Amino acid sequence: MGMGKIKRTKLHAKLRQIAEKVRRKLEQWSQKKLWAVFAIFALILVLIFLAPRAPIDYVVLPILIAIGLYTSFISVMRLTEAFLMHWLRPLHLLVRQLGSHYELRRMEAFKQLLRMGEKAIPLFLQAPKDSAPYTDWNGTWAHQYTIEGFGRLKVREAAEEVAKALKSNDAGLRATAAWFFGELGIKEAIPNLIPLLADEKACNVLCGSKKERVTFVKHIAAEALRKLGEGELVEDFNRFLERERDEEALKQLKRWFPQYRHAIVRGLINALSNSNAFSASQAAWALGKLNAVEALPVLERLAKSSRTPFMLRQVCREVVSRLGLIATLPSPADLTSIRTENLPAIPDPKAIPKDTLPRPATAPDEDGEMQSR
Repeated sequence: MGMGKIKRTKLHAKLRQIAEKVRRKLEQWSQKKLWAVFAIFALILVLIFLAPRAPIDYVVLPILIAIGLYTSFISVMRLTEAFLMHWLRPLHLLVRQLGSHYELRRMEAFKQLLRMGEKAIPLFLQAPKDSAPYTDWNGTWAHQYTIEGFGRLKVREAAEEVAKALKSNDAGLRATAAWFFGELGIKEAIPNLIPLLADEKACNVLCGSKKERVTFVKHIAAEALRKLGEGELVEDFNRFLERERDEEALKQLKRWFPQYRHAIVRGLINALSNSNAFSASQAAWALGKLNAVEALPVLERLAKSSRTPFMLRQVCREVVSRLGLIATLPSPADLTSIRTENLPAIPDPKAIPKDTLPRPATAPDEDGEMQSR
């Protein structure tokens, strides 16, 4: 299934969601139309009450206009609802069950979709990922099972869409997206997986298992990185957070900097929010040693907050004073911004005229020298 077809299916799914909401509003309004009928009859009664004081034409005409407008409005609404029902097929029952609040119902629907093979890909794409006009619906579960389905069916074309879930606020989505990239062997996602090594959020996921299990995001991310061939990086990162100011462990971690410096720094910044104050303090100390001035705003906030654990707050204060001095240093000049069009051109040796230059002197031969003597 090509990327273009996936985008078209997603667009159709989005239009389906909008139309479903419109149809639901129409249904709700239809249920309340009795209030509109009551308002029409109230208007009629008021006009009849005023009839003795006004000409008959001024009473009948507004009544006929009100009845006509009401009838026309009801007809338009009915036609719109009928068009939406005809144009949009109802959301597939299995897709609706992916977002169920009951695990057994979600699992049964998911298994049936997997047995359909590639035919299930458009159905996965139809699942609304946020709110939907259904009472038994959880958009986060539907999104999570959709990513799981893409991983089981090896849909590599969905990698761009799944990458957005790595930055989701939901821990289950982050973990399932990390599993997806490890399962499909997509190494381009490694820089986005490294920061999750410090993610201590608990979550419920499938991630290849037959039933939902409780785990941590960092465990799923570590497993995915090992599948992608970066098991040593995982061990170095975890080992560093477990040892107190170990210069050797920091040296081992720094050897990955030529490839993943930005990702490792992001991971250490994430580790600052860990519930384990020891590992958070280790991350703060490392950020100071690595001159990571990009972490300065987070470190300053932790150093000033009274809610920060005492040990972490002390380390943050030390690191902030160090990084603050580095941040005030002038930045190196950007050589790419220097204008070279006004500089003198480099002389060309071939362009120098040689006609007016004196001829080089030649040494006399031996015979001529003897005769002169």
